[in-house]
Amino acid sequence: PPPPAISRVVPSKVQKSFNSKVLRNLGLLESRLHLVGMHDAVWESGVEEEREKFETEIPYVARMMIERWRKSLYIPKAGALDYGYQSAV
Repeated sequence: PPPPAISRVVPSKVQKSFNSKVLRNLGLLESRLHLVGMHDAVWESGVEEEREKFETEIPYVARMMIERWRKSLYIPKAGALDYGYQSAV
């Protein structure tokens, strides 16, 4: 698959700055939800370069928490969208 269109027009440095501002302004809960959604979008894209960027840009501890946040925070909020996940336990 081709790289995301945004990567063609917005430099990586600007994207990184924007992502940092979003995470700072969202607050703890919303930033966790954002990271889970961003993780899913990157993995579903199938673009290896984007996966590598995610692994490099997102801190290790946050990456390790994504599955827990998916179950405890993301699925209860986005459950109506039903991405093939069962409701949280």
